[in-house]
Amino acid sequence: MNSLVVLLGAVGGLGLLFLVVAFLPRPTLTETQRVVREAEREQRGNALRRLVTWVEGEVRGRPSLVQDARMVGRSLESHVIAKLTGLVVGAALLGGGGFLVGLMGFELPLLVLVAAAALGALSGWWLPDSMLKTEADKERKYFQQSTESWLELAGQLVTAGSDTFAALVTAASYSDQPVFVTLRDALRVSAARGEAPWTGLRRMADERRLNFLDPFCASLEMAGTTGAGSRETILAQVDAARSKAMHEADAKAAGAGEKMGAPLALIGAAFMIIMGYPPLAGIMDSATLGGPAL
Repeated sequence: MNSLVVLLGAVGGLGLLFLVVAFLPRPTLTETQRVVREAEREQRGNALRRLVTWVEGEVRGRPSLVQDARMVGRSLESHVIAKLTGLVVGAALLGGGGFLVGLMGFELPLLVLVAAAALGALSGWWLPDSMLKTEADKERKYFQQSTESWLELAGQLVTAGSDTFAALVTAASYSDQPVFVTLRDALRVSAARGEAPWTGLRRMADERRLNFLDPFCASLEMAGTTGAGSRETILAQVDAARSKAMHEADAKAAGAGEKMGAPLALIGAAFMIIMGYPPLAGIMDSATLGGPAL
């Protein structure tokens, strides 16, 4: 209790000290002192930029992380700043928490405090990567669903008699959703470079780790280079997407049914107990009141 009072008093004293310092008149700096402070501030900024650049270079060495960042539309610089912030905040939280516990009367060894600060720093360093991966996986799933809709539209245009590659571009222009915009930009870039459509789609898939597009790009390339039917390729991909969606829906329904089996059994057992208890209780009471036969 005394330690808590001392801690609260110290916090209050620090707050009062900061308040007094805030109202104190600031000394006037000479031109030389102002130049020196600006130079020091610039040096600290340059050091921070060099640190961010170095960490960004290390992050670029991890292709999966770069693909995740591109998938969610996040720059590597902002992700590096998030990692550095998590490093400092994690170390401060656990290290400072251990120090406060020591002030409250619990003696903690210095090694424990250092280990807690290191654990917090490590957790804060890796947490942005984990959050980025989770967000990127969600975006990939949404991208796959939207791509299936794009292929569905392209299949309808091909069935109506449109050219195969024109159908891909036209179907991508039907919506301003981010996925359709990304597909449309990939096709336009490949057309501006004089490349085949599957080249742009494959480049986009490699940049974002969209592995589900690999079979379609391979089939489209084979159809375009060997003279096979591109129309059949798109329609086959649409049928495969439909079959996949139906299988996934059936699997989810089966999984939901299995999960509901145990609750339904428990509900049925509880219902039987509730319905059977009053008659059974009446029979037991009648037998008790009647007593043994003489």
